[in-house]
Amino acid sequence: MNGIKRSDFQNFEKDWRLVTVRYRKDSNEMRWTFANDLAWKTLSSGSISYPDGAMFGKIGVVTHEDSQFTSSAVPSGARRFQFMVRDKVKYADTGGWGYALFDVDGKLFPEAIKETTMACYACHRIVQNRGEVFSQPFQFLDGSKSLFNSTFFSENKGFHKIQFKTVAKKNLPEAVRKQLPKEISQIRTVDVAFLQENLFQGTLDEIKPSLELESYNKKLPAALISTDGLRFSLIIPIEKEGCKKNRSFLTVTTGPIEIMKSEYCNP
Repeated sequence: MNGIKRSDFQNFEKDWRLVTVRYRKDSNEMRWTFANDLAWKTLSSGSISYPDGAMFGKIGVVTHEDSQFTSSAVPSGARRFQFMVRDKVKYADTGGWGYALFDVDGKLFPEAIKETTMACYACHRIVQNRGEVFSQPFQFLDGSKSLFNSTFFSENKGFHKIQFKTVAKKNLPEAVRKQLPKEISQIRTVDVAFLQENLFQGTLDEIKPSLELESYNKKLPAALISTDGLRFSLIIPIEKEGCKKNRSFLTVTTGPIEIMKSEYCNP
């Protein structure tokens, strides 16, 4: 995929540095991310200027409930392998990163390569402030500190400022209008055609912090809506005893699913 072969990375999980482990609540996966020496040197220094040859590898591991410790989820085998390879010339059309996704047998998934590649690129552009790399190093012996400022409402630092525009409720897709309270007459929507045209499940999830930030700053609902209007991620701020309560919806053609609630008080 994009000139990247699974067979070229047979022992990456043994030879490379473990960066971090994430748990994806939407897919019940543990995601183990590894970096080769070039990628690790850049990442651990706090830089985002990745040189050619920097590489990241990720293993998506299925989890299941431990029958004798039911409050825990334990690894149950690999589901997917993902790679990012830095080559600013070869992958100029996707920001200098090449993307590849393989199943547990090292085969491609049935989706078209071009569409999958552009969906990966669109999602990673959300974190241009991190060099288009989501992973942050986890230091067990250093207080688990992140090298990036991830304080959500701290002067908007740590977030790539995605362009938004105000859209009247009447001009929104019907599926979005149905989720909005009657008193809402307009919302803020992501105004980045590349993102809207190349949506996939991960993008709808990863965009939520940016939507929350926009909703908080503008005191309006915020959404990322696909070009065809069939899929969207939506944040709706609701007043609650002097505080704000966010309701986040992820929708597909089968209908909306409420996936997150968070609360904060206005300063």
